[in-house]
Amino acid sequence: MAPRKLLVFDLETVPDVAFARKLWPEHAALSDAEMTQHIYNVFLQRTQNTSDFPSPPFHRIVAIGCLLADVEAEDNGTESYRLRKLGCIGEEGDDEATLLQKFFDFGAREGLRLVSYNGLGFDVPVLKLRALHHNLPIRWFMNHLTNKWDNYSSNKALAFHTDLADVFSAKGRAPKLDEVCTLAGLPGKLDVSGAKVYEMFSAGELGQIRDYCETDVLNTYLLYLHHQHLGGILYPELMADEITRVRTYLTKEGKTRAHLSQFLEAWQTPTS
Repeated sequence: MAPRKLLVFDLETVPDVAFARKLWPEHAALSDAEMTQHIYNVFLQRTQNTSDFPSPPFHRIVAIGCLLADVEAEDNGTESYRLRKLGCIGEEGDDEATLLQKFFDFGAREGLRLVSYNGLGFDVPVLKLRALHHNLPIRWFMNHLTNKWDNYSSNKALAFHTDLADVFSAKGRAPKLDEVCTLAGLPGKLDVSGAKVYEMFSAGELGQIRDYCETDVLNTYLLYLHHQHLGGILYPELMADEITRVRTYLTKEGKTRAHLSQFLEAWQTPTS
């Protein structure tokens, strides 16, 4: 039976300089900033100057954003969704191992359908690699659920993990989340992008990183609603009901969480 809980998730990461020092001991004396730049330079060279984005083993998780929603499935194959909670795993001061343990402990308690944007290409391998690094058992995340396709690492089991970047990709090339959200009339990125996360982390702005991660998760959830509507799984009136609930949630939570108020304001502003 497919899970009845929906978990939209997103990671924010910074380069793992400790890993880089072990991998390249000849550069161990570099400062954190110098080592970070060296990592970027290595990947620029490996990609012939097309991207400085490091591969999954070089990422350390600093925030895990999550949105939890209920899934109500009908006999005719349609579904409806109800937002329950939006936030980041753990506390701002938690280290990576603690964040991972809390995330995987939650997944072990709840039968989850995961939703992500580029989760299969990035977030899932990073989660597995960081669990490996910290020697954490993650049985529910690693194992097949009912057959060889029903698992969280497959793009053929949308009832268990829907990677929206994979859904909207063309010949393996996925558009950016901001681009797809803008097409759908959603806010997309506000005043922060993933490229700024290391700079914010270096400045000690972990709270702002967590806020940014939450807005990415919120964009992804709303995009998922559109995806389900496109496929005829979410009826228009039920989508409208959930959009109203999300707006109500943001109005209430935005009173103490400014980034959600900013998101709602951007969402309500008509685009040309």
